[in-house]
Amino acid sequence: MLKQHADGCRPVKAQASIAMDKSPPPLDDEPPEPAPSRTSAPPGTGNTPPATAQKSRSSQVDDDDDDEEDCPPPFDMLDLPKGMEAMGFKYAAYCARRWFNGRAHVIPDKSDTMFDEAFVDTDSLKLSWVLGFGDVRKHYDWLLDSELESTAHENIYNIEARKILVNKLKKFVTSYDYQYVGTLDTLANCGNDKQLLHKRFQFQFADVPMLDVVANLKTAYQGVGMNDLAAAIGNFSLYAAIASAEIRVARYNRYDPAPWRHCLHATVTITHVYVYVIDRYSFNDPASSASQYLGHWNRRGVIIALNAALADVISSKAFPEGQFELGNDARYYLPSIPDHLDKPVDIKSQLRKSEVFYPVRNRHFRQWRELKKRGGDFVIYSDFKRIKLAKPIVVDLGEICWEYKR
Repeated sequence: MLKQHADGCRPVKAQASIAMDKSPPPLDDEPPEPAPSRTSAPPGTGNTPPATAQKSRSSQVDDDDDDEEDCPPPFDMLDLPKGMEAMGFKYAAYCARRWFNGRAHVIPDKSDTMFDEAFVDTDSLKLSWVLGFGDVRKHYDWLLDSELESTAHENIYNIEARKILVNKLKKFVTSYDYQYVGTLDTLANCGNDKQLLHKRFQFQFADVPMLDVVANLKTAYQGVGMNDLAAAIGNFSLYAAIASAEIRVARYNRYDPAPWRHCLHATVTITHVYVYVIDRYSFNDPASSASQYLGHWNRRGVIIALNAALADVISSKAFPEGQFELGNDARYYLPSIPDHLDKPVDIKSQLRKSEVFYPVRNRHFRQWRELKKRGGDFVIYSDFKRIKLAKPIVVDLGEICWEYKR
């Protein structure tokens, strides 16, 4: 990095990437971390020489000091929550601290396992808060719209949702030998376990891409649209599950044609649904793509390199279906991300610590976890909003018969 001065440009030493020197507090069953080695090493390697270590510790006290310096103090991964709080992103800071302070734990993106309660957060996220950001509510309204055609994508009344309901409800009534009749309260049936309810009774979802979380990527670049929800969980999904239903089972005999048969015919009328958010707070990347860009950060906040963000959005196919087409793989139609977007950015060329921002990608969190043996992925469930349907969903489970034995 070069700094302009009265005697022209002179080279200055500056941190090349986000550092990984600070360590989280020990877990309850862990001894305190030993003092750093005296072997000299550059910031970001986890092996800080004594002078730098002292600077890192003191910087936790005087982070708000904004004096101009030749070399900004190291910006460490554990400083990210402070930058989030400086932007007013309290929920993002909460999630980051929980991840940094947790036991090392990886949740695969495709996993549908029932997770240990230690890695599930069901109390911190409120759906009403989520719906206040960007264009999230339009996906919520679309999910529940009873006037859409049966082929409408991501709607609870569509054909695909009905197929899933038939399969799940058949499995449910069969498990009770068709003896369960009357009102089904799914949350009570699942012992108030949200994970179990999601597994048994969820039947539709709507994806909310990052573009609709921030409403407008250009305003995010200008520092207007980036928000707490985007910084905390980015793109996510809204889910719908059965909340209440009326189960009726008709019992009768068929005498023609022979042999005689006992028959049951089950019908389920879904009167209420739950809508909620689930997101995995993790930092996995598809093997075929670049590591996801999370912005340029410092202790005062975040800026977005627009080219990098656009490349991420397009290459991950985050645009809603039908709104953007770039062939089978958008990445092949884009120029490569410029090298400078993966380097620190000095927005005013003065090397003030409030004006130098460091790129952060998913891979930095994975590297930190490998280095510190900490960093716990966890699953976030919002509260469940119970909604009475204006148009109940009636599901015919069909007839089952077996031979009548006299």
